[in-house]
Amino acid sequence: MAINPAEWKLGTYWDDKEPHTLEQIKEAGFACIELNLDNYKAPSDTVTIDNFARYDRAVQTAKDLGLEIWSVHLPFGSLWDISDLDDAVREPALEGNIEIMDWAKGWGAEVLVIHPSFEPIPDGERAERLARASESIRLLTGEAVKQGLRLAVEDLPRTCLGNNAAEIAAMIKEAPEAAVCCDTNHLLTETPEDFIRSIGSRIRTLHVSDYDGVDERHWIPGRGIVRWGEVMRALVDNGYNGPFMFEADYENPREVVASFRAILDAYSEADLREQ
Repeated sequence: MAINPAEWKLGTYWDDKEPHTLEQIKEAGFACIELNLDNYKAPSDTVTIDNFARYDRAVQTAKDLGLEIWSVHLPFGSLWDISDLDDAVREPALEGNIEIMDWAKGWGAEVLVIHPSFEPIPDGERAERLARASESIRLLTGEAVKQGLRLAVEDLPRTCLGNNAAEIAAMIKEAPEAAVCCDTNHLLTETPEDFIRSIGSRIRTLHVSDYDGVDERHWIPGRGIVRWGEVMRALVDNGYNGPFMFEADYENPREVVASFRAILDAYSEADLREQ
């Protein structure tokens, strides 16, 4: 069956610190959200009864509005680094992620997005950190499968692990059921469309935003250098079929929806050039 990006569900990240409400997101035309949890805190301070109740209230509000909880972004930061060489850091991070999987399953999410590291990663530690991250991904993927969830490893910028397609592929090699989250504004040494073609059908979800190619910016698409027609063609060629999940900084959700329409126009124009 032919893939039509115009039929993809439109999504956006959201947490309760955003300037826009879930009601505004729904009214703008979004169909699903990625729920962001608190970052940078210790797992013991994040995975608490009070925090679960807070997140759960947001989830119930979203569902009452008809918004799907497509994905949950697992916490990140130095205390959540699954590549850390110190087991006193790494093991609580793994345990915290596994506990959150219970929450995500109850919320009806399909995907868990995870950062394979924090930063900086010294050159002398990179190989060992990649091995630790791979081991952690294999373990967490198995736990996610037990819950009926897909773990999606996100590409990251700068010195982080997974800053190119080759490292992402290496980290998921021993976890065949692991997926990938393609963040279009994190890739500083290759284009998003090249990354997508390299990773292929293992891309299960997206973080869509624009940038200047120098560092991550999380701009609304159209402001930066991303060639959206080529990105869409790569996604379609690889069989991706949504959702189109934004992770851009914005105040007005309607601006983001308008940028999606512009992306569809760029995709149509790219198709015409190929004919």
